[in-house]
Amino acid sequence: MSNSRDDAAIASGSPRSRSRTYLDAEGQRWVVSEQPFSQYDRRSGLSLIFASELAVRRVRDYPHDWATLSDAALHELSWGV
Repeated sequence: MSNSRDDAAIASGSPRSRSRTYLDAEGQRWVVSEQPFSQYDRRSGLSLIFASELAVRRVRDYPHDWATLSDAALHELSWGV
């Protein structure tokens, strides 16, 4: 969910930098962070990046309060549930 605040932060070169770490049900450690869309992407805004030793997932449509979600809810969000 991109909004004008996100776009303005990216345009100014200083996007919000929030991150969080959690363990999934299998004990895999995930680092979740907001990142600007790739320079190769025509869209602007922020993505939520889920990164572990085994995989990386990108979520473009996510709630503003994602950092306050439970570990289980955050993991479901990474799968688009």
